[in-house]
Amino acid sequence: SADVMGVCSALFELGGMTIMHDASGCNSTYTTHDEPRWYDMDSMVYISGISEMEAIMGDDEKLISDIVDAAAVLKPAFIAIAGTPIPTMTGFDFEAVAAVIEQRSGIPSFGFPTTGMNTYIHGASMALAGIAERFVDDPGDSCCMRPNGIRVNVLGLTPLDFSVNGTDDSIVQWLEREGFEVVSKWAMGSSLDEIRRSAEADINLVVSAAGYGAA
Repeated sequence: SADVMGVCSALFELGGMTIMHDASGCNSTYTTHDEPRWYDMDSMVYISGISEMEAIMGDDEKLISDIVDAAAVLKPAFIAIAGTPIPTMTGFDFEAVAAVIEQRSGIPSFGFPTTGMNTYIHGASMALAGIAERFVDDPGDSCCMRPNGIRVNVLGLTPLDFSVNGTDDSIVQWLEREGFEVVSKWAMGSSLDEIRRSAEADINLVVSAAGYGAA
């Protein structure tokens, strides 16, 4: 699976709006082959639908306006744009466009310069690291009010490595049996609010390479 799909998978459950910047139809591999959670839950994963003329001439304003208008209706917790081969070849500036979108919408926005030519590990790691840098709260005094067990974040959980066969739940059950307290699971089975509390944990358990960036 490609890096752009790794971004979508990492952010699927966190309440944000993720846009693959690509030609219409090119997200079908992700939606039909890489994301089994579609059967059980919805997510705001969309595609920009670049036309041939837009690919040649550019038209960042159309993309920005469409995203801002959609966000005003959907009210996502954040906005993420991820790249594919076409914007890579045209030199699209993801971070700059994300900054404009955030300014206009008032919603935290990310521009992930994926290319569609790297692996999902690269994209998922980039996305989770971005969430960590932007959303994880300072634990303050709560880090010192320790419970009896050691508190753990489980990092790198996506269906691209673990499917939806219960492996993520088994990891948590094993940790709890051994006396650990699970603070957050990145990013299957935890809300964005739980992930915000991740700095309260004592240790990170990285269960796939996609979790290294956030760790």
